[in-house]
Amino acid sequence: MTLQDWGALGEIIGAVAIIISLIYVGLQIRQSTLASRAATSQAYTSQFISSISALLEPGFSDIFWRGLPGLQNLQGSEKVAFVSFVSIVLRMFESFYLQKKDGAFDTRQFDGWSMTYIDLFANAGPREVLEIRKHLFNVHFIEFLHERIAKSVPRDLYPKADI
Repeated sequence: MTLQDWGALGEIIGAVAIIISLIYVGLQIRQSTLASRAATSQAYTSQFISSISALLEPGFSDIFWRGLPGLQNLQGSEKVAFVSFVSIVLRMFESFYLQKKDGAFDTRQFDGWSMTYIDLFANAGPREVLEIRKHLFNVHFIEFLHERIAKSVPRDLYPKADI
């Protein structure tokens, strides 16, 4: 083999090595993306559980229950607690929505989680909070939420019971 032949062989081996390297990098990026999505999902789930745990606090579940049909059922600090809780839930949903738009969540996961929020905002009290606080949130998120609420079928959040 001549020096030119060796050079051509080296170029072919180099090209193959580059292709293998690019395939490897592509697989690593895909794995990293999947791991990032899983971590984001787990963090979101933890945050949601932590926030919803407020419903288990003595006294707050009653405030929440009375606030669902409308803010007129609450007085003073009860209204503050309910509006604050719903505002936190709105902020979480906005974050979830924006992360989904950025590709951090799978559509199937987002659709399931978002129904939890849509069911909440099918109630008059949370919708009143939404209208009071909507100027604090991303306009596209608010449009999305209004659209989804308009299409939703109201569901009872909890079984009929005297609380």
